[in-house]
Amino acid sequence: MNQKHISCGIIALLILALVQLTLWVQNNRTKVQREAADAQLQEDTANSQLSGERSQLTDLRRQSTNLIEFLKIWQPYFITVDTAQSAEVTMQMRVKDANLVNLSQRFESAPVKGNDSIPSALRSLLTFEDEYSKLLNWLGSLEVSMPTVRTSSVHLSAGTRANELRMEVILEQPLLK
Repeated sequence: MNQKHISCGIIALLILALVQLTLWVQNNRTKVQREAADAQLQEDTANSQLSGERSQLTDLRRQSTNLIEFLKIWQPYFITVDTAQSAEVTMQMRVKDANLVNLSQRFESAPVKGNDSIPSALRSLLTFEDEYSKLLNWLGSLEVSMPTVRTSSVHLSAGTRANELRMEVILEQPLLK
């Protein structure tokens, strides 16, 4: 072999290396372009999802303005009695302040079914025997002074004396915590 053959072989190897390098760079460029296109598609998808969720949020805000106003009105009443202990003490104080003859009282926590925003309620089972007007006025004033309390059951019967009434009442105080 002479020098011409060796130099032609070296040039052929350099051309082959150059072609291989060009193909490698082109494949790399195609791969990067594909990744850029995928990233652009993901960005477009995320942007369309974001705009959809923003419009949904705007709709929900518009639809819930009345509920939010309602919540703002009632929230102070729920905050004053937020635990079972505070509800129990508040109920005992209402009975004591009214100076009623309380025959029995029992308090129990009960879950509220079908309402996710109010998980539980304090159920007060009270039995009184006192004057007719005093008991009914107390029950009416209780709903005025504690508007979140709900009367779930009232059983009225004659008391031991002529002007007395026996009242068995079940009151429920919703608890947010």
